[in-house]
Amino acid sequence: MNLNISFFQADLLKEFWFMNQNLYYNLLYLPFTFLSISYVLDGLIVGHNFIFLADLMLVLAYFVGHGIASHFINEAYSMHFTDYREARKIRSVGYFSLFLSALIGAVALAILKWNPYLLIIGILEIGFLITYNHPKTGFMHNDATVGVSVGALPALAGYVAAKGLLSLNAVLLALICTLIILLEITPSRFVKHWRRKPSEPVKVIFNDGSEEAVTLKSLIERPERTIKIMVVLSYLLPVFLIFLIYG
Repeated sequence: MNLNISFFQADLLKEFWFMNQNLYYNLLYLPFTFLSISYVLDGLIVGHNFIFLADLMLVLAYFVGHGIASHFINEAYSMHFTDYREARKIRSVGYFSLFLSALIGAVALAILKWNPYLLIIGILEIGFLITYNHPKTGFMHNDATVGVSVGALPALAGYVAAKGLLSLNAVLLALICTLIILLEITPSRFVKHWRRKPSEPVKVIFNDGSEEAVTLKSLIERPERTIKIMVVLSYLLPVFLIFLIYG
């Protein structure tokens, strides 16, 4: 499959600090993909019971589902591609990855003897992934859906995989992960908006009528730093939980 970067509109390359000229790397949105992976690990750690093969399959299912399927399908429908054939290829990769993710998840479910809680979580994740990214179900494209799909459900999936059931600890962890995602969305949206603008100074008009020229760098520097800090803290949360529970 040959994907040409020339069909990939330049505005996507400007969205975040980690973007470069590698199409596949950009579409994975790796720093954000690893957020959901870290929440799966949080659930596994709090659940305090590891079944290596099942846990590995669960993490892999989330990487393929969130990292590849969700992002590829979303970008295929988002008009970043100026050639329909290229968008169709990306969409095909996305839906194939969704099928592969479900298959890997089924392996984890089989190892865990088809735990009903994990089965429900898997069905919800697939439903959110399809409806969030498809243009005909745009009403699902909102912050609450992202918070649940990327924050709450991965944490619950990890906990159920470890413990086999739900508990107050699982719900509290899911709420914390959802809150982190919701707090991260606002500065991310701000940064994406302004990074797509021309790089020349922006004129800011204050209430008293005074004006000041602000560069793009100074405008997004603080919110972008906030995003990076929140991402790193999310990565460190499993380490903190290990010391808290097992230390």
